[in-house]
Order: sequence, then structure tokens, then C-alpha cells
Amino acid sequence: MNKDDIVPILVLTIIVTTSVATLAVTDSITREKIEEAKRMEIQQNLAIQFPDMTDFIFDKKLGIYTIYMGNTSDEDNIIGYAFEAQGSGYGGTIEMLVTLKDFETLNGIAIISHMETPGLGAKITESSFTDQFKNLAIEDIALRSDNGQVDAISGATISSSAVVDAIKKTTLKKIKLLQENANETGG
Repeated sequence: MNKDDIVPILVLTIIVTTSVATLAVTDSITREKIEEAKRMEIQQNLAIQFPDMTDFIFDKKLGIYTIYMGNTSDEDNIIGYAFEAQGSGYGGTIEMLVTLKDFETLNGIAIISHMETPGLGAKITESSFTDQFKNLAIEDIALRSDNGQVDAISGATISSSAVVDAIKKTTLKKIKLLQENANETGG
């Protein structure tokens, strides 16, 4: 290999290395801001879903928020639980916040982010859809076509199913974790 062949290789190596380093720095800066915005949105949604909430504790291991009205050291002050769920919709991932009153009843849901079709699948964010989950028994989390209590959005069955399926699956999993955790701690 002669000197003329090495110069372009070195130039390209420097350009690629600089580009990768710039992307890594940019990613770390924006990732923190995106995560902080998401935390704030979840906190706001918790306050909406639980107007009587005075505080909450997030159990990172379980991925569950325990919602309190009053002192967080008293289990009698627990007014509900919340957790994130993800479903695969028509346009991509749908992220939701699911809230529970107890182990048998949903408190409600909030759509955190989605990439569904505007004017169609994006209707999953509208109250006409999300309000169906308020005070819904866990056993009734299914589309009406599947013997549940949730009406699908006309023309957006994939988006509707993604939300319902993710909520049902994640809720059952989180309730099981909460029950196992209560048995381990004697609660």
C-alpha cells in the first residue's frame, strides 16, 4: 500500500470517528431530556388519575408506582397502583400508563406516546376511547368482539387491540408481582 492510498483511509477514519463521537454525545444529552419529560408526564398523569394523591413511590424492581393519600409509610394510605404498558400498534409502539384502584379494578389509563395514524388510530388518545377503562373490572378488559367491555375505534382495530391486549397482559403480570411482593413482605 502506498502513501496515496493511506491518506483517504485516514481522512475517512477521522470523519467516521468524529461523527460517532458527536452522535454519542448528542444522544446522551437528548436521552436525559426525553426521560425527564416522560417522568414529568407520568407524574402529571398520576395526579389526574388520582386527584387525592399526596405522594407516590416508584419500585424500580417491580416497575410499579404505589400511590398514597397521606403518609407513605402506612399501607392503609395506599389508594392505588400504576405502571407502564407497551403495545405494538399499526404505526409502532404505543406507550400507556395504567392505573389500578385495587387488584380487581382499573382506575383508568393514559396514552403516553404513540405513532398511530392521525385521525384514525390516534383516536386511542381521545376520551371517548380512554374513558372506557375507568373503573373497568380486570376481567372485562377485552374488545366487545372478544366478549369484553371496550368498543374498538371504527377503522382502527389494530390500534384498539394493541391497547387492550397490552393493558390486559401487563395488568395481570403486575397484579401477580404485587401479590407475590405482598406475600414476601407479609403485607
